[in-house]
Amino acid sequence: MGRRGHKKQKAFRRAKVDAIRKARTEKQQGQDGQTPVDGDDTVSNDRPRTNQYEDIVKENALLEKYYKTMNLVPDDEWDAFLAALKEPLPVTFRVTGFRSHAFAVMHLIRERYFQALESSTAIEKPKELVWYPGGLAWQLNLSRNQLRSFPELQRLKEFLYEQTEHGNISRQEAVSMIPPLVLDIQPHHKILDMCAAPGSKTAQIIECLHRDESNPIPSGFVIANDVDNKRCYTLVHQVKRLESPCFAIINHDASNLPNLRFQDGNISFDRILCDVPCSGDGTLRKNPDLWKKWNPGHAFSLQSIQLRIATRGIQLLAPGGLMVYSTCSMNPIENECVVAQLLQTFEGHISLVDIGDKLPGLKTKAGLTKWCVIAKNHEVYHSFAEVPANMQSLVRPCMFPPSDDILERLNLERCIRLLPHHQNTGAFFVALFRKHDKAADTPSAAQEESSQKRPAEEMTFNEETANFKRARYHRENPFIFFDEKDISGFWQEISEFFGVDPSFPADQLMTRIAADSGRNIYFVSDSLKQIVTSNKDRIKFINMGVRLFVRTDLRNDKDKRSLRLCQEGIAIINKYFSKRRIEIEESDLLLLLAHTHTQFAALSQSVQKQLENISSDLGSVICSYLVKLHDLEVPVVFVSWRGRNSFRPFVSHSSRKFYFSLCNVDQATINTIIEKLTIDEKSNNNNIKKDEDAS
Repeated sequence: MGRRGHKKQKAFRRAKVDAIRKARTEKQQGQDGQTPVDGDDTVSNDRPRTNQYEDIVKENALLEKYYKTMNLVPDDEWDAFLAALKEPLPVTFRVTGFRSHAFAVMHLIRERYFQALESSTAIEKPKELVWYPGGLAWQLNLSRNQLRSFPELQRLKEFLYEQTEHGNISRQEAVSMIPPLVLDIQPHHKILDMCAAPGSKTAQIIECLHRDESNPIPSGFVIANDVDNKRCYTLVHQVKRLESPCFAIINHDASNLPNLRFQDGNISFDRILCDVPCSGDGTLRKNPDLWKKWNPGHAFSLQSIQLRIATRGIQLLAPGGLMVYSTCSMNPIENECVVAQLLQTFEGHISLVDIGDKLPGLKTKAGLTKWCVIAKNHEVYHSFAEVPANMQSLVRPCMFPPSDDILERLNLERCIRLLPHHQNTGAFFVALFRKHDKAADTPSAAQEESSQKRPAEEMTFNEETANFKRARYHRENPFIFFDEKDISGFWQEISEFFGVDPSFPADQLMTRIAADSGRNIYFVSDSLKQIVTSNKDRIKFINMGVRLFVRTDLRNDKDKRSLRLCQEGIAIINKYFSKRRIEIEESDLLLLLAHTHTQFAALSQSVQKQLENISSDLGSVICSYLVKLHDLEVPVVFVSWRGRNSFRPFVSHSSRKFYFSLCNVDQATINTIIEKLTIDEKSNNNNIKKDEDAS
């Protein structure tokens, strides 16, 4: 069966599934006394659908008793604290800091969207997060539902969504931005994110790694791990927007993460983010259903895994390196308690770094030194001696504060807590460790005795013997790097065609199948290549690097022209590829972005003259234009396909909208253009374009 036959079968199956779902929905609506409505958010009585959280009673007597008993906040702040917990979480976002587009994006937001809110009396003005460097993080004191409901905010909402897709903006909770900032990441650092999904902090770490935009391939790298295979693919989507060749995603249990071999030994990481799974009561503002679900047992069951993950992190940390331990929980059993156990286990080899003043303008509360434990029976215990025998399997000695003489050495007050009523955020906990020497690589005898598994440093990964559940484990295609034969043969033709600089490290190119037939060709940094080749049979790699080429549907698929440049790898392409480049004018930019195909004759004389000096072969062309936005110069570089008589830009809709905005095109015109493009693309979706036919 041909490709079109398979597509028809898939379309038929999708239509069948959609019909079944629609029938079930209509049946359910009929049972509820509602009239089925297509494409509408209302039911038969014309009332708008209510928020699913509106009926939740935001009260939990046990939670309130627990945190009030331990004096989590002073008595005079308790009412404000509790009231803030019951309010929806405001919308926050940050502009991607390593891109030259960052300040242009902020200029557009201020000039076109924030100014429109100046005259509004119903909407509070957007607020800069003063503790975030560069003025690139902002907060709208509105919930997500409110953001959707105000017509004045519709354009801003659309812009934020589009720029998130483009990679210029990340929608991220304010407190979640803090851990990567206190790690003080530099471009040469080796970084591990132990529990990375869904990936907002990982993306922020990658931004820090690429702070020098003139060097698209820094020597450092990020290894992002998550135990959940499906969440790993969510992570892929999050970090791919940043177009970095210096990250890899792996799929392992963080508490037993195997050593990664590198060069002559195992990797010791300069920076580690240990944002562990937690009970999450710091997210009550965005997850109101936790009000009725919260109970102290959640923390009891999670504490041991949190400690094992953090312990493994300390073992993998290089001497002099920093590790952040963080949670979105308010419970000291998951926070100070875990920190205290780590400090005692590795006493003398690690210490807490005081981060109270690392981010000027951020209001924090020092870590607790005293806390109590509350059980499901609502009894509060201040020491293990008070715990009855029938509760001692649940409430353990390690859950209570150490003795005063030990507490004095631990300096738990160097941890920080973020509370919701201080700066209208969620609740969060952060502790920063510094490792002093390699003696901390080996767990203490007491730790080994209490562990139910072998020490993590002895663990290795074997795909054949690993005990994964089938639903969670999928065999990945291998990563195959170009060898000398590929470089001297297959790559040589491509290199000559695009004028690739001889300094380009072609041995860092890879595919997931044979190099001369793989649909996608990726590029990774030298360090990542060494890690993959040294650990390919031990580590489960999910994704890595940046895509430079994708194979097209040209009839002669062995032809060098059948490989199309990818916009995803434009930073590397722009640095190393010298041929098949044209400098366009603003009129050309607007014309190319407004159409799926643009005839050569419609372009400026300057572009037509440059085309005469470029090989007439079909294939990719790099287009560039320097937008001047007030006192800013913003480079716009994108990939187009040169056909026989026309250009086709390979630019996403979100990127087109951004480039139009840079050129001061009004929003209504942009929307009209994009709607027309969508219609044109759908109508041509299954056709082979004449411009992509081989001669």
